[in-house]
Amino acid sequence: MEGTLTEEIWQQVAEDTGIEDFAKTTRDVPSYSELMDERIQILKKEGITLRDIQLSSSKVNLLEGAKDFLNEIRKTFQVVILSDTFHEIASPLMEKLSFPLLLCHTLKVKEGMIDSYQLRQEKAKQEAIRAFQNLGYRCFAAGDSFNDIQMFEVCEKGFFINAPKKVTSQHPEIEVVNGYTELKNKLLENSIYQNE
Repeated sequence: MEGTLTEEIWQQVAEDTGIEDFAKTTRDVPSYSELMDERIQILKKEGITLRDIQLSSSKVNLLEGAKDFLNEIRKTFQVVILSDTFHEIASPLMEKLSFPLLLCHTLKVKEGMIDSYQLRQEKAKQEAIRAFQNLGYRCFAAGDSFNDIQMFEVCEKGFFINAPKKVTSQHPEIEVVNGYTELKNKLLENSIYQNE
C-alpha cells in the first residue's frame, strides 16, 4: 500500500515528530520486524502515543492517480491490499481509497501507547497469496520494497512500481512498470480475462 498507492505513514510521523529515524521504510531495512522493533523503541522513549501516529496517518495523501487506478482495475479483478501496516493506523487511508479489502497486522496498545505488534504470520504477504491460490485464484502482485519480494516469489506475475533502484537492481527478475497505466495494461496482458 505505502509507496505503491499512498505516501508513507512513517515518513509523515518523522515529519510531524522531527525524528528522522521514523522515515526509514522497508526500502531501507529489509527486515520488517527489525524496522518495527526500532520504531517501537523510539515511540516508548519519546512518549509518542497511538493517537499521535493516527493523526499523522490522517495527513497522508494518496499517490496521484491511485484511486482512479483502483476503481478501474476493480472492473476486471478482485483487489486485495496486502500490507505490512497496521489496522489501527491505516483506517484514514482506507477511507480515502473507498475501503478496499486490507489484510495487514495489528498493534498491541496499553494505556494509549503502542506496546508491541502482532504479525499475522512471518511472511504474511506470501501466505496470503498462497491461500488465494489454494482457493483457485491466479494472483498478480505489485509493490515497491524488499518486503514485497515474498509475494513475487509465489504469485503468477509480479511488478515493481515506484520502487527505488537499490531495490529493483537487486531483483532484475522482477519486471518494473512506470505508472498506473502501464501496470493496468500489464495486468490485463497477463489476465485470462481480456477486455474486448
